Amino acid sequence: MLHVFYFITRKKGLDDAAFHRYWEEVHGPIVRKIGALRRYVQLHRMPFPNQNSPYDGAAEVWVDDAAALDAVMRDPAYLDGARADEPNFIDLSCTEWLTTEDHVFIDGTPPPSAVKMVFPLKRQRHYSHAEGRRYWLDVHGPIVAAVPGLCRYVQSHTIAAAYRYAEPRWDGVAQLWLDGVAAVERMLVDPAFKDVAWADTVKFVDMTTIESFVGREVVVIA
Repeated sequence: MLHVFYFITRKKGLDDAAFHRYWEEVHGPIVRKIGALRRYVQLHRMPFPNQNSPYDGAAEVWVDDAAALDAVMRDPAYLDGARADEPNFIDLSCTEWLTTEDHVFIDGTPPPSAVKMVFPLKRQRHYSHAEGRRYWLDVHGPIVAAVPGLCRYVQSHTIAAAYRYAEPRWDGVAQLWLDGVAAVERMLVDPAFKDVAWADTVKFVDMTTIESFVGREVVVIA
């Protein structure tokens, strides 16, 4: 199954509250009409210190395979519905697509109060694609999974097909679910995160490219 991230920025002149309200209440029901989507989640960015991502959120959809994704892109419910509606609330000059495959390290069910941290990341240049992927999966993944307080932890790796013609901007997205903003604050100062997991991140990630934000999930298609 493919997991597609669509990082979005609100339209100029639209305030934060109006953007999130329109996305959830108007655009969400429009996307729900696209039949090939197995799951659709909106990740709405929340206020939190030291976030460096330029995006106001991420739309996340899951489809069976590449053929299903192609079918979505040709579906009138997408072309004449969801895509046609995007200019009403999204700045289309500030978006980013990423097609990935999920690798689940902690398969928990986050509580209703949970928030999610996302970290789109790129390996350091001296790592090949295969080396960076292997380190992230085999070395870094277990280190992060040992951090206390995580409700769920998933690595979403950019699909191999994306590397055939050019080097993608990101090699994937790390996703960490925690039980609320206070839990995020505790994790960030926990030695298991800041002195171990984050210290290991520096070993293989190009830190000039890493971005992050904290958000709340709205499940539109479960």
